[in-house]
Amino acid sequence: MNKNIFGSLLVLFSASCFGVMGILAKYAYAANISIGTLLFFRFFLAAVLFWALIFYKKIPCRLQVKQIPILFIMGTGGYAMMAILLFTSFSLLPVSLASSVYYLYLVFVVILNSLFSRKLFKKFQIAAILLSIIGLYLMLGADFSQINIIGLICGFGCAIIYSGYIILTEKIQSHINHFLSAAYVTSFAAITLFIFSMFRQDFSLDFHYSGWFPILGIALFSTFFSILAFSMGIERIGSSKAALLSIFEPIVTVLLSYFLFQENIGLIQKMGIILILLSALLTNVRWRKKTLSKKVEKSILYKVTTRSNTYK
Repeated sequence: MNKNIFGSLLVLFSASCFGVMGILAKYAYAANISIGTLLFFRFFLAAVLFWALIFYKKIPCRLQVKQIPILFIMGTGGYAMMAILLFTSFSLLPVSLASSVYYLYLVFVVILNSLFSRKLFKKFQIAAILLSIIGLYLMLGADFSQINIIGLICGFGCAIIYSGYIILTEKIQSHINHFLSAAYVTSFAAITLFIFSMFRQDFSLDFHYSGWFPILGIALFSTFFSILAFSMGIERIGSSKAALLSIFEPIVTVLLSYFLFQENIGLIQKMGIILILLSALLTNVRWRKKTLSKKVEKSILYKVTTRSNTYK
């Protein structure tokens, strides 16, 4: 299978797994599971699965000293902090508005890539971003009449952190094994969230036994499979394209909400879904490559000129 197509399918699968998380969380809350408990078990069980896979495949666990702080930051300042900020945002804002703010990470990924990684993006990428943002707004039906400043800050913070996490994931792909990096990241996230939940006195095992089913579902699909597929997809298609394709996630959430909870999908929401699908399709269009010797490449933020095949 073509590397670009396979990478796109991996990211779409990851987005689908992430999209299931909100649905499973509803069942977890119905079983009287606290946020701190849910978040801890999400990463703890995923870490157990990753380490089991590593030992089964006999993957060397040795890391360079300089790599451990990077994985620590990705686990604590990345996934753990994102989870805390996102759920805080959900508690202070309407879910539609909080989700709209969070999914702005796709814009931040492209901008950060252009600023720091010097990866140029073209007009079709800008068009895909605009289609995604408009589609999200229509599909989620953001209610701007109920705005909480702290909630907005948490939402934006989560989006910025996730964009940094995506770029950092791309950077370490060629240096650290997928399974090993995921094992360390989820382990650090689990430790951080356990300490956070104990500090807030939000950790409890006093919940209905049925709550273990959504916990296992979130750990397996929305963490283990989703993280692994996303990192493998980034390696093949890059962080900017992966971020744009990840916008497929809210479509899965909305459709499952419709079928499982009979939540109504109006005409405007359907239009939003169509726009998001168009943006995903646009990112997969094959563009003819041109060398810089024939044409000067341009970015919104800077220009790159050359007299040969090397960048200055």
